[in-house]
Amino acid sequence: MKTLFLFMAMLWSSLSYASPSWVTAPDDAGWLAQHQAPSPNVPSDWVSYEGPYATVLASPDDGSTALHLSRYLSESLPRIADEMGVPIGRSMKIYVTPDQEAFRSLQPGTPPQWADGTAWPTAGLIYLRSPRIRGGTASPLEQVLDHEIAHVLLGQAFGSRPVPRWLQEGVAQLVAREYTADITDRIGQGMFGDNLIPLGELTRGFPADPIRARLAYAQSADLVAYINNQAGPEALGVLIREMASGRAFGASLKVATGMTADELEGAWLSRLDNSMLWLRPLVSDTVILSGAGIAFFILGTATLKRRRERLAEMAEEEAQEDALYAEMTQWSDVPFLPHRYPRIDGVSAHLSEHGPH
Repeated sequence: MKTLFLFMAMLWSSLSYASPSWVTAPDDAGWLAQHQAPSPNVPSDWVSYEGPYATVLASPDDGSTALHLSRYLSESLPRIADEMGVPIGRSMKIYVTPDQEAFRSLQPGTPPQWADGTAWPTAGLIYLRSPRIRGGTASPLEQVLDHEIAHVLLGQAFGSRPVPRWLQEGVAQLVAREYTADITDRIGQGMFGDNLIPLGELTRGFPADPIRARLAYAQSADLVAYINNQAGPEALGVLIREMASGRAFGASLKVATGMTADELEGAWLSRLDNSMLWLRPLVSDTVILSGAGIAFFILGTATLKRRRERLAEMAEEEAQEDALYAEMTQWSDVPFLPHRYPRIDGVSAHLSEHGPH
């Protein structure tokens, strides 16, 4: 039974990770590329909407989207900066690209194939894909933009210092309101298989394995949310400012929350253990459907086995009847030869001593 549960959890995991629409900050090589990167040259017919904090550019077909995002930014960007406790900084440029080729070619470096949006903090550039080329199940474009704004603000706050990946992605998910049931489902799956990533490993970087990376994203969001809830909303800004100044994570965490890294990890894991999140993989719709499918397969296999056994029994009975018939044809004192009665319209025809009638 335990093996069956583990199988269903693995199946749930593979299905739930099958269609990522991630957003990202660039890798270390990308950070270097953007230092000298000029703003990309866009076609002359592109429209541009300049606001107090950012300029949004797009092809004519995406003009209405660009206008909407420009207005959205006027409220969203100050909120995000306030929640993070960082200054808004210099103006950003946001490009709504009409196709995948433009999304890749206009950027200072090569974005990951799976990226739905990218941020280049040093250059203050954000690239989004047009709603016309995004999947129907993708996150709202405003949410993707909020996520990327967090990357830019963090990168500008840290300056030349790299932002730890867990902080980068945890903060971005939190301020973009991406902390949803999907996050807790991923954490529950990690707890079910006793595969949670230790905090020390998480602070060193994300795993290369896609499934483990998704778990790292989820844990980062949950950890940042835990710090925010336990130590107060100001703690996140203090943590960011301390680490941006060059202070080590452990020392910065102590200033921001009063806890050491070990104390934080212990309290965080204890909260997870008490939450019973590890049960979520067993009651998710996918696992229930998978379990029903497995049960149906087992039932179908048993039914097929019984039918095969019955067919074998019938074949054996028929062989016995044929043998009896062959034996009876050799009896000399039988007035007529018995045989199987033919079926006529569902009724057996009978024989008399004088033959059929």
